[in-house]
Amino acid sequence: MSTKGTNTKQNIIGASMQLFAKKGYLAVTMKDICDRCGLSRGGLYRHFSSTKEIFIAMLDRDIDDDRNAVKRAISQRVPAKVIFEHYLAHERNAIFSDNRGLFLATHEFAFVEPEQRAYFDKRVELSVELLSTLLLYGQEAGEFKNFDVSVVAMHIIYFFDGLKTSSSVLTITEEMVDQQLNIIKEMVI
Repeated sequence: MSTKGTNTKQNIIGASMQLFAKKGYLAVTMKDICDRCGLSRGGLYRHFSSTKEIFIAMLDRDIDDDRNAVKRAISQRVPAKVIFEHYLAHERNAIFSDNRGLFLATHEFAFVEPEQRAYFDKRVELSVELLSTLLLYGQEAGEFKNFDVSVVAMHIIYFFDGLKTSSSVLTITEEMVDQQLNIIKEMVI
């Protein structure tokens, strides 16, 4: 795909993310996305055939970005503690983001698209694998405590999933989140 086509696709995904965060998965239409992006229907359908396809592309981009950032930091020998602190800050920021409705939309998507269960299972597996890699890197460098990395990684992934989803519908303060993050840090560092 040309650079222009790739840029258009990324713009569609970015604009759609805002719509999904605001309206949820089911309420967003291809027309909404056309209007937000300033594209004709043909222009949009040249890149994506449905809101479902756009939603999956958005989720894929998110996990790919996370994986690339962590792998790059490890390959550059950035201290594990620095990478982990950045990871926690990134997750904390997501909880208070204007796009936090996206987490509820993701669960809505999973509920109304049950054939995507294997996709979501794979996403969790990739997330646990990535965080396990970081935790193991920290242990091998002597920066992290000794623990079962896959169990702790899974705990952290599910913890953040629950907290980010809840942030869409509950009042969660920064102090509450910081207290929980300190517990995670005590478990790991």
